[in-house]
Amino acid sequence: MSTQPFGHASWPLEVGKTAVVNIDLQNDFLHPEGIYGKSDIDISHMRRTIEPTKRLMDELRRRGVPIIWTRHGTKNLVDGGPFMELRPHLREGGLRQNTWGYELLDDLAPEAEDWYVEKTRLSAFFQTNLEMVLRSLKTETVLITGVLTNQCVGATTKDAMFRDFKPIVVEDCTGTTMPHLHDPIIECIRNGWGSVRSLDKVIQELGLFPQA
Repeated sequence: MSTQPFGHASWPLEVGKTAVVNIDLQNDFLHPEGIYGKSDIDISHMRRTIEPTKRLMDELRRRGVPIIWTRHGTKNLVDGGPFMELRPHLREGGLRQNTWGYELLDDLAPEAEDWYVEKTRLSAFFQTNLEMVLRSLKTETVLITGVLTNQCVGATTKDAMFRDFKPIVVEDCTGTTMPHLHDPIIECIRNGWGSVRSLDKVIQELGLFPQA
């Protein structure tokens, strides 16, 4: 029998060393009137994240765990780069800063005291202040939710590992426009550069944290 080349991470959630990064849970991705929905792109797999993420946010707030939200967008095509070239439905609008579509979905109830990171490329670490925020919060283990599993979620988890954070993807709280790619990237994360857990497992672990 051949040796398995990767072990599965079992990093514990630790009080004072854990934070969550919610990736791009914006109107343009999740709302039926956002650019993805209006472009006849199937957003149902992305929208499956809404209720689980609400449940997770409630528990994180109860336990005093820092909550970070990212928003993806650019001013226009000039600063959009190849990302925009590969997405024809975004050439005339969508994921533009200072628009309704750029804002976070109201259903998720982001709060003013949360942390916010503005991003323009797939990884939430690329030329943003995310690493600085996480270091300031003394974070070691990073829970990750959001969209799209095979793009920004995958890129951000890999970049987290590059920076010696311990990324844990909450599988129920991630989604994509191409559901057939969800399981493969989840398997890649699990067997290469992160941990993957169910929402129920994460909430069980958070239950050991003191209430804020």
